[in-house]
Amino acid sequence: MHRINLTIKVNGKEVTLKVGPKERLIDTLREQLNLTGTKEGCSIGECGACTVILDGEAVCSCLILTGQIGGSEVLTIEG
Repeated sequence: MHRINLTIKVNGKEVTLKVGPKERLIDTLREQLNLTGTKEGCSIGECGACTVILDGEAVCSCLILTGQIGGSEVLTIEG
């Protein structure tokens, strides 16, 4: 599978990651960065359990592809 490199700022720290083209932000946070405070509930953006702050806006991380947010800033419950 083709993976892409990208850099994002998570909870004030810049991180460089390799992610798959269909990898969701919630999966990147939980699996690659071990930030397990963000929970997956419904997987369709209804319940809000996976909410993070992305560039100052509250978003459902289960609906965001990590590959689309290079250069962005993410704030999780741990931050």
